[in-house]
Amino acid sequence: MKTITVNGGRPLFGSVFAQGSKNAALPIIFATLITRGVSEVRHLPDIGDVRCALDIIRELGARVTSYGSVAYIDTRSLSFCEPSAEKISKIRASTYLLGSMLSRFGRCRLSAFGGCAFSDRPIDMHIDACLAFGGRIVGNEIITDRLHPADISFKKASVGATINALILAAATDGVSTVRGHAREPHVHALIDFLRSAGAEIKISDELITVRGGELKGGNIAIIGDMIEAGSYLTAGLITGGRVSVIGADREDLSSYLALARELGCEVFERGSIISARATELCRRVSIVAEPYPAFATDLQPIIAPLLAVMSGGEICDRVWTGRYGYLKTLSSFGLSSRIEDGRAIIESSELQPACVVAEDLRGGMAALLCGLCAKGESRIENAEQILRGYENLVYKLRSLGADVSID
Repeated sequence: MKTITVNGGRPLFGSVFAQGSKNAALPIIFATLITRGVSEVRHLPDIGDVRCALDIIRELGARVTSYGSVAYIDTRSLSFCEPSAEKISKIRASTYLLGSMLSRFGRCRLSAFGGCAFSDRPIDMHIDACLAFGGRIVGNEIITDRLHPADISFKKASVGATINALILAAATDGVSTVRGHAREPHVHALIDFLRSAGAEIKISDELITVRGGELKGGNIAIIGDMIEAGSYLTAGLITGGRVSVIGADREDLSSYLALARELGCEVFERGSIISARATELCRRVSIVAEPYPAFATDLQPIIAPLLAVMSGGEICDRVWTGRYGYLKTLSSFGLSSRIEDGRAIIESSELQPACVVAEDLRGGMAALLCGLCAKGESRIENAEQILRGYENLVYKLRSLGADVSID
């Protein structure tokens, strides 16, 4: 088990390049399974979740050749097997095997899919999508003799269910439609990949129309990671410094930047560079995490320490209700909070060093942010959780002036 040690209290200054988006890379990796060719995926982040996803598709016969951040994925000669339960249990994105394996092999296993256990995360909508395209449940599997086009209307916007529906639609001969779909940037990134592989896809706020069929290898550059970008911008703000992020999309980060301004911070945008600086003016704010384009649920744990060192605030998460377990960990740093009517109330707090265990990816990053702010030595154990989503984390933090190490 790895441990990050940080001697906090130093303001961070400088710039970092945004890594490829974790949330975009993972569905694209699993979507290569429905193609019959060689896909080129560029700007692929070197993080734990991506390495695990590549290992899973290798078990199915994919040949993966990597040159730095570029991967060539050959899926012309796949063969059905049940991927390692251990690997599937590590990442939530393994749910995308439902759509990709049902499309390619006509069968997929209902497994103990992994990821961060911060809330109840059912897969009923994923299964409904599989059944709509002609799958049927037999024991612990979904099987089909032949997929057929479907018209799907989701009861609520779900990124994962939307992605599985798109994978199934793109692999199915004919025209399918998806209503009530998620609109996150990584959904659009998957659509761009599927288009490059030969699918015809039209999208509006209300409807996605897909004409699917046999797909060749795709070609895509992964978009910049807005969650990583928000994390580094927050690291600069919480330490009283100024961090610039290069290569993240301003539109993707619009809700975060709006919040930073509401807090009283100065935000600077020039070309592909975004930076932020705290000022003496700070306001108490209320945050509501909802589906894109609203504030991202993955950023709400990241912003909690910043609220604490400023004037406090409230957080309501309507994507994953109850996603506040990380606050117990942050209380070790002196962060004062309480849960009231489904909201997290964050009080203005003076952070102090602590030794904690990272329970999940974003909660672990929130703990690291507390450590960067608090004067003195802090330790974050089980750092593998954080490294699932952050490329070259220690190197980037050191380049900004942080005293941080990992062992």
